[in-house]
Amino acid sequence: MILERLTLSDFRAYGGHHVIDLAPRIRYGSVRPITLFGGLNGAGKTTLMMALKLALYGRHALGLGTSTTVYHRFLRESMHRSTGVRLPSHNAFVEVDFVYGRLGERSRFTVRRSWSADGRRVREHLSVSEDGEPLTLAPEACQGFLDDLVPISVSELFFFDGEKIAELAEDETGRILGGALQRLFGLHLVERLRGDLRVYTLRQENGAGLQLGEEIERLEGEYQERLKAIQDAQAAVDCAERRYQALTEERGRLELRLRERGGDWGASRESWHAKAEDLRSMIEKEERGLRDELAGIYPLSLSGDVLGPALEAAATTLKARTQAEANDLLASFAATLKDHLDGTGRTHVDRLLRDAVHPVADSETLLDVSHRSLGRMSQAVRHSIPDAQSRVTRLIERVQAAEEQLAAATAMCEQAPDDAAIMAEMDELGELSEQAASAAVELAVCKRELKTRYRLAIDQARTLRTKNAALAAMHDAAQSVEYAERTRRLLRDFHRVKTRRKIEELEDMFAMAFQELARKDDLVATARINPRNFTVKLLNGEGHELRKEQLSAGEKQIYAIAMLDALSRTSGRRLPVVIDTPLGRLDSQHRANLVSSYFPRASHQVILLSTDVEVDQPFYRELSPQVGRAYEIRYDPSEQTSKVLKGYFWRRRARITS
Repeated sequence: MILERLTLSDFRAYGGHHVIDLAPRIRYGSVRPITLFGGLNGAGKTTLMMALKLALYGRHALGLGTSTTVYHRFLRESMHRSTGVRLPSHNAFVEVDFVYGRLGERSRFTVRRSWSADGRRVREHLSVSEDGEPLTLAPEACQGFLDDLVPISVSELFFFDGEKIAELAEDETGRILGGALQRLFGLHLVERLRGDLRVYTLRQENGAGLQLGEEIERLEGEYQERLKAIQDAQAAVDCAERRYQALTEERGRLELRLRERGGDWGASRESWHAKAEDLRSMIEKEERGLRDELAGIYPLSLSGDVLGPALEAAATTLKARTQAEANDLLASFAATLKDHLDGTGRTHVDRLLRDAVHPVADSETLLDVSHRSLGRMSQAVRHSIPDAQSRVTRLIERVQAAEEQLAAATAMCEQAPDDAAIMAEMDELGELSEQAASAAVELAVCKRELKTRYRLAIDQARTLRTKNAALAAMHDAAQSVEYAERTRRLLRDFHRVKTRRKIEELEDMFAMAFQELARKDDLVATARINPRNFTVKLLNGEGHELRKEQLSAGEKQIYAIAMLDALSRTSGRRLPVVIDTPLGRLDSQHRANLVSSYFPRASHQVILLSTDVEVDQPFYRELSPQVGRAYEIRYDPSEQTSKVLKGYFWRRRARITS
């Protein structure tokens, strides 16, 4: 990857439009990889590094955990503001052009990230072009494309400033180095894959099999508890039944004793007397009803043998009389009709009259009744008299039964004991009856509880059967879980072996880098990295451990730069290196080593952001054979903006790039 051009528009200290060439230049037949920016503190050196990272990584340029709210506030605050401008800009962008090689093919990409502020809202737009053709991707897909080209996980090894160098130098926990190693060599992906496999295993086992097994175990425990509850309920039922049986038997013995003492002990003499009176009243009432029936139609039932024939004779007589009257009427009508007809007509009428007239048998008239009287007589014979007979029979039976009961009640009145004689036994019997009733209620409740517990146990058994069937079905997936576990163990071993090998390679690279950068009298000779927690143990030339507090600030910075250089070499990636304020804590000899041994070979493209104190005239002269482009960043107070001028401080030409 080669950064060719950086374009800024109203970004932070840079008001207006700025185009900065970054590509290494070929001079005198050799490639000069270094692009040198010089500027005083606050002029805008760090802004250039931020612009590069912002263009490539967007929100993640501020840190992987940056929220959208914080990011939008940063974009709003990054818009250039100048008090001398009447209409401040509400739009800004950063753009970077770079060349990237993939599979032997070189492509030129242009990435522009622009944003605008509209009230409280910030709108961001990302566009990516490849060889002049815009990529038709959604913003999220464009960002993913850039992340694949230049992963943010390795950006810290190629975009770093003096503060980050100091953090690595002061880190005693191994957290910073460990994170860089994990991301640089893709070991974090191995851990992520192990985690995903663990999630899969948990979903299969905990989420399905293991969770189901635990649920079955829980259900079995509850089922055993329900069986125990059934036993307890059954014991309660048995106890209630024994109590109820005992009370019932005791009450039966007392009832027998009372019967032996006075016949029907269940009622006193007065009660039997009252019952006898009631029976007498009922008999009188029934007898009145019987007399009323006897005064009605019932007596006719005594002549039942003659009522039927009499009814038939009356019906026969009424029918004959009716037929005779009809014959007479037809004869009269025929005579009148013949008076108006001739001989043939009269003959025809006589023939019709003979066919229409029915002969009437001669019989003795016994009962001469009308049709209405015959109907009333039929109703009485067929319905009223039989109904009266039934009512009388029932009344007689009720009277007889009441008389029998009256006789029994009268006898009991004579046999029943006095209330005083059986008062104690009656009280005891009442108490026993109450206790037996209470025991019966208790027994019913216990049986109902037992039934409920049986039902719950049956439901639990059905659920267990269903769960066991499901668990049996899941055993078919056990092999995939076993494969996942084996893969996790393999990845663990791979992670351990890969980490150990990369650490060994990193230790060798660190030793080489440190020897190139260090002075002869430096204490550190090499470093040993713990593969578990990534803590670094520094060793001197004799192999003895050195604590970091024994190192000077310059030695710590050389250690950190050497470690970053070793990480970059070990990664095998060819990315530009951007270094901000690299020489702040170094003495002249360490600076000289850095200028002569590190910067020229740090990468195929090196961008240095320095002050005039860090890279002064002597260091510039030594570095100049490797410098392809040099710029000075100068703040113009009259226009309230920073400008990028060609030439490094004392070598600056008047031509302005903005």
